[in-house]
Amino acid sequence: MATPEQMQEMVAAVQNLSVEVWNLSMKVQTLRTENNVLKQLVSNREPKTVDLPPMALPSGKYDGTPKRLKEFLEACSVHFTFRPNTFPTGHTRVGFMISNMAGNALAWATPLVLGTDPILKDYEAFVARLKQAFERPEITFAAGEDLLDIHQGQTDVLTYITTFKRLAT
Repeated sequence: MATPEQMQEMVAAVQNLSVEVWNLSMKVQTLRTENNVLKQLVSNREPKTVDLPPMALPSGKYDGTPKRLKEFLEACSVHFTFRPNTFPTGHTRVGFMISNMAGNALAWATPLVLGTDPILKDYEAFVARLKQAFERPEITFAAGEDLLDIHQGQTDVLTYITTFKRLAT
């Protein structure tokens, strides 16, 4: 059995612990309140987006030449990747592609635009139809011939490697 002094010490220790628990509970409540305020601030904050204006493609407008189709599609893809806010939908992507067409490619796309074809809103379907119209099987054969003809010669190594990778894919 505990002595009266030991009992007083235990009661004092329990009282001290009770005060400490109460203080910690108050700190937790304060932190919860601050956390809720911060959550509210963050959820109300609009993300900053920067709309970059569309730029002309470095390779110029696509004229329908089968050999240039892959280059055109890759240039558009890079453009869309680095400007997601400018091209958020299939419709905006297709519109950009058509605005970068000339010659036979533009002549091919014009009836789609004038007839308001639903494919104008579907980027993947538009690319598939574009490939169907302008991608030729002989391109693969021509690329194989180009690979056989490639040599470093006077060209620097970086240009040689870039050309090789482009022709090999």
